[in-house]
Amino acid sequence: MPHILSFDGQTTYDLKIAGTVRTLPLIQVAPDTWIAYYYSLGDTEVIDRAARELAPKLTNCELFVTTETKGIPLAYAIAVNLGLRPYVVCRKEIRPFMLSPLVVRYKPITAKTEQELYMDGRDAMKVRGKRVGIIDDIVSTGETLDAMAELVRQAGGSVAARAALLVEGDERADVHHLGVLPIFKSKSPA
Repeated sequence: MPHILSFDGQTTYDLKIAGTVRTLPLIQVAPDTWIAYYYSLGDTEVIDRAARELAPKLTNCELFVTTETKGIPLAYAIAVNLGLRPYVVCRKEIRPFMLSPLVVRYKPITAKTEQELYMDGRDAMKVRGKRVGIIDDIVSTGETLDAMAELVRQAGGSVAARAALLVEGDERADVHHLGVLPIFKSKSPA
């Protein structure tokens, strides 16, 4: 069920996540639509608490895959909570140090054009034959999760679970998460 709230000119939204409350700014993304914007980088309290809550749901994963940049702190914290399990970071551009990178094209909601996501060939060797947990900070359309899943498939691994701090707009049974960021709509265009 969509989590759509009425926009009546408010500038913030209080979100409870992992036992903490964060006051988030509302950002207009269309003439009649606003989103509550949560920036997880640097929020060590939420990341630590979220990792402790999500880790028990990911015990069947042998390795984690995330994307740069905002998924890294959560993937790291979950890996630590589960006894220092390894994790792999997919990159948004090819780097000179990458060997035989795998690539997938996708269209995240935060980009205006189609993007590419890469997994270093050395990391792909770590993924091969493993049960993988895919981790991101916020899931909106799921395009980034799907891109990571395709890289895991190309590398010869299998996706065992998907997790995020938050999902946006709708509950998602396929993603372990700690809350839903609502979408705000005005009754008439602003």
